[in-house]
Amino acid sequence: MSKEQIMSELMAYLAESNPIVQSGHEVPKDQSLYELGLLDSFGVVEMVAFVEKHWDIKINNKDLTKERFGGLNKMVNVISEYLEQKKLSA
Repeated sequence: MSKEQIMSELMAYLAESNPIVQSGHEVPKDQSLYELGLLDSFGVVEMVAFVEKHWDIKINNKDLTKERFGGLNKMVNVISEYLEQKKLSA
């Protein structure tokens, strides 16, 4: 799966589940969604749950940091890494 497809699916999830995004608020791809107020702590947990279920991966706690998972581009990179690991171990 390409990074563009991952981004598209993350954006679709946000558009479906987040009232701020539904109202037309632009979602920056390189900034922390939490710091921007687009996700609260519960929203972060829900997003991680979506990612894990949607792509059948388990995100390690060490990757749930602002530096690794803070913005959409960072999330895409982490998900892509996990999918590559999953493919290699299959």
